[in-house]
Amino acid sequence: MSGGRIRRKCRRSALLVAAGVMSGAIASQAAAASDPEPLSAIGAERGLELYERDAADQCVLGHHQIRVTVKNITREGLLKLELFGERNFMQSSGKLRRIRVPAEDGSVKVCINVAEPGEYAVVGYHDRDGDRKLDKKWNFMPKEPYGLSNNPVIKSLRLPKWDETRFTVPENGVDIVINLVDLD
Repeated sequence: MSGGRIRRKCRRSALLVAAGVMSGAIASQAAAASDPEPLSAIGAERGLELYERDAADQCVLGHHQIRVTVKNITREGLLKLELFGERNFMQSSGKLRRIRVPAEDGSVKVCINVAEPGEYAVVGYHDRDGDRKLDKKWNFMPKEPYGLSNNPVIKSLRLPKWDETRFTVPENGVDIVINLVDLD
């Protein structure tokens, strides 16, 4: 074999090795980017799709905090609560915070820190099947138990209004109760 042929074979081999290393690096980066977020300890323990980002805040009296007690719940699936301000109330763009915790029999206490005192509203539902979605009937009414701050009675097919659900959080926080309603 001539010197020129050997050099070409070496260059070709080097290029193939480099390409293999590059594709391996790209594949490992893609795998790292697509690695699923690990479940939180409570999610893994209860077999629920719960992540650290879902966790409620630690309850602390005298803090800018909403301490929500949710009643009429059973120990299956998840409890989801969303915090809103007046701007874009009940719209995805208006959501200030979302919390998901395991459901428990009877009632669940969830604490939500707020940046400052002011007016807020809390909306939530009991995700019985734990699929992270509010199941709805054919007429778009909730199929799973739901509730709102101030527990307004909504008799028509409409979304709740800000004035029905808002409450004030003072400097030292506030305790509220949400009674879930099951339309099923």
